[in-house]
Amino acid sequence: MAVVYPSKEWLDELLRVVNSDEEYKRVAANWEGDYLVISEIDETALKDFQNPKILRGFLSLVYAIPKERREKFKGTLSEVFLQKLGLSLDEDVDIDSLNYDELTKKVAEIKLDEVKGAAMYIWLDFWHGEMRHAEPVAPGEKEDARFKLSGPYAAFKEMIFKKLDPTTMIMQGKLKLQGDLAYMMRNIATVRKYNELQNSIEIDTDP
Repeated sequence: MAVVYPSKEWLDELLRVVNSDEEYKRVAANWEGDYLVISEIDETALKDFQNPKILRGFLSLVYAIPKERREKFKGTLSEVFLQKLGLSLDEDVDIDSLNYDELTKKVAEIKLDEVKGAAMYIWLDFWHGEMRHAEPVAPGEKEDARFKLSGPYAAFKEMIFKKLDPTTMIMQGKLKLQGDLAYMMRNIATVRKYNELQNSIEIDTDP
């Protein structure tokens, strides 16, 4: 099943794919560690968000976070982005009832300087051959994750759509990795198997 990237559906499919793979369970049996992934809004994001499917996917991540935790976006440029769409953090939103023709027109009017610093935050939690969590989080959450992977939206898109190894993106300076790198290198087979599974997910590329 093809899914939109980024979206809550993509995260759900990632969780399903990883947890249904017997080889991953074996290879990652001793892995203990989670990732905080920070994808920063850039010009590519603003262009992509003019596609109703992709904008819906982005909003599915924001509004999957419970209202009381969404408050952590307040005062950030992520909130500014939502405000420019006429959306609020204080209200639960049925994303399928929104008028995406109107919303995408509003995205087209946004200048990057107005929202530079806005970001999507994703928590990926792995423990002894299981992916326990793949979910959006709010700013300031999961800051104690063992690893932090950050970079512009365009770099994450390139990695997902071209099915690239994140290590390649890091070596090229397109993504930044912080954390216990020695532990990662000792468990490189686990990392490679996860990357293989992530790249196996079919992405919806239809307009």
